[in-house]
Amino acid sequence: MKDSDPLESGPPPSSTDAVSAFLAGAGDVAANDIRRVVKLAGRVLGASSARLLIADYALESLRELGQNEATGDELAIDGTLIGRAFAEGSVRTSGEAPTVVWAPLVEGTERLGVLELEFPTWPAESAAALDEIVRLLVLIVISRRRYTDEVLRSRRSQPLSAAAEMQWDLLPPLTCSTGSVSVSGILEPAYSIGGDSFDFALNDDCLGFAITDAVGHGTSAVLLAITAITNLRNARREGVDLEAAYLKTGIALERHFGHSAFVTAQLGELSYERGELTWLNAGHPPPLLVRDRTYVGELVCPPSLPMGLGGEVRAVVTEQLQPGDRVLFYTDGVIETRDADDQPFGLPRLADLLVRASLDEVPPAETVRRLSASILDYNDELSDDATLMLIEYHGPDGPS
Repeated sequence: MKDSDPLESGPPPSSTDAVSAFLAGAGDVAANDIRRVVKLAGRVLGASSARLLIADYALESLRELGQNEATGDELAIDGTLIGRAFAEGSVRTSGEAPTVVWAPLVEGTERLGVLELEFPTWPAESAAALDEIVRLLVLIVISRRRYTDEVLRSRRSQPLSAAAEMQWDLLPPLTCSTGSVSVSGILEPAYSIGGDSFDFALNDDCLGFAITDAVGHGTSAVLLAITAITNLRNARREGVDLEAAYLKTGIALERHFGHSAFVTAQLGELSYERGELTWLNAGHPPPLLVRDRTYVGELVCPPSLPMGLGGEVRAVVTEQLQPGDRVLFYTDGVIETRDADDQPFGLPRLADLLVRASLDEVPPAETVRRLSASILDYNDELSDDATLMLIEYHGPDGPS
């Protein structure tokens, strides 16, 4: 724990007093000064020092939020106490006098990083106030990161390509959950991602989603992905059905890029009430279904042509899901990743890892992070983008 910037700690506050002091103080802080808000959070909790550690784009490490870039040592998420706080979404402590406390920053279910606090002692009053202060801090970070580059600069553990910058700006939050459904996605290679993308929206009656893979690499592929995702997003918001969304997006791709560019995709909706997963396949690998923590197999949908090649929709299919079902969508770069002996990562390995995570009751966000890490462990120099999107159906009256 760095203590180069100690706070003026006082007696531990009551939860109500801490919240009131934090809200009053945060209102006086400039919109772009997130680090000052972090120090304020530590001060009202009675900590002697405080810092915010941000997860990098690949969700492999944590580093301290800095003004121009992340600062301090790079802390691995796997195999560390602070990493466990992030991965498991639980408060962790170390030592007694002083005590270091790590509290995960989670917005909904999107994981931003970890708040690290040091206390001369860890009083019950501070523990009681911590959850409320962290919730408020998360909301402030989410709202104020639009006004500054500090957070996005601090997410980089290596330079981010311009293509990847565009792609990350296109994405929704990596994960979100409601009482009925959870959805989580991840992209690799995080710092040079090209044509892969995904999108989702949690609306009142259903989850709308898409996963896409544009032909090519780099900026040209990202421009295809942007056109595809933007048209699919527009169609969803206009209430257009899946078949019409496919056709509309294909026409837009043909108009702007000609007949040699295309995007494979899967488009779908999941009804919360009925548990019906309705989707169409535009030349994409079929998704995997895990039910009762057992691999059932691939979900089959006769493939239409990739969008942009002038094809018609061959089929829109519906799969009846049960509470607890997990459906994993992925791009072909996942199973086609090869090791040093030129052996592919393969579908059986992917299915096995998904089942293991389900047996261990690993939440969707952490499941896709671990799957992605396994792919990179297999070969950290991917020849193609590898994107995962996991949907877990809780049921119409699932846990909130």
